[in-house]
Amino acid sequence: MDLVKLLYKYINKFINSKELLASLKQIDLAKYSEDEIVKIKELIKDLEKIIKEIPNEIDEIEKKRLKEIDKLLNALNDDNIYKSLDDEGLDFIKREKDSLEKDKNVVKDGGKLYDTVVDLLDNNELINKYFDKMSNKEMLEFITEYISVPITPALTQSEFDDLVMVGIEEDKREALWRLAFNYNNKNKDFTKIVDYFILKRDAYYLEELVSAVEEDLDMEHLLKKVKETNDKDFINEIIRRGKDITYLFNDEELKKIKEFLLK
Repeated sequence: MDLVKLLYKYINKFINSKELLASLKQIDLAKYSEDEIVKIKELIKDLEKIIKEIPNEIDEIEKKRLKEIDKLLNALNDDNIYKSLDDEGLDFIKREKDSLEKDKNVVKDGGKLYDTVVDLLDNNELINKYFDKMSNKEMLEFITEYISVPITPALTQSEFDDLVMVGIEEDKREALWRLAFNYNNKNKDFTKIVDYFILKRDAYYLEELVSAVEEDLDMEHLLKKVKETNDKDFINEIIRRGKDITYLFNDEELKKIKEFLLK
């Protein structure tokens, strides 16, 4: 799992190649066989060669990221936003600015360096071996360690549903929500997750699911299933929480939802 996690962190740019190299050198080799230790050392040697020979570059993805950070920093540097803030608000703004400045200074791999290292990891026999050995439970925990990442394991709908069933069997609602968030806009059907949250009368996670992946949900099915519960407390809680996500539904839509659920 250590090797697979490092692959996942690198391809999603949570670490750069130098941090990856340092992490590989810190792996507890006692967990591995003699043959596997040889392969890990070969991987380290190959990575060192790549880092030495291929310079890093700021690619279009990184340029866009830095541009967005600068845009947010400029907005936070606008004197007008400070006029009505109390000490708590000012402290919040300072923390946000510090966080953005720190993120701006993070070195991320790009261009040929990134592509070459990804190719090295993606085609590594030992990493693929441990990835293929993962159980559905391990895969669910692996994917949902993060709330949302750009690059996730390629899963068929059937494989995705297998992970959903693990989450349902163990009542891991946070993991189910995170799983959906990770596969937002990736052609996955989240109906089983919706139905489970409704079965559990969990208005909180249902609202969080709608907030995160509303465009991927069959909202007509969702509202119909909520209505079919005939649970007035649950229905009213859905309506109440609906008012808290007005960025998804305007007043007229909320009115229609309320009328549908209560009629």
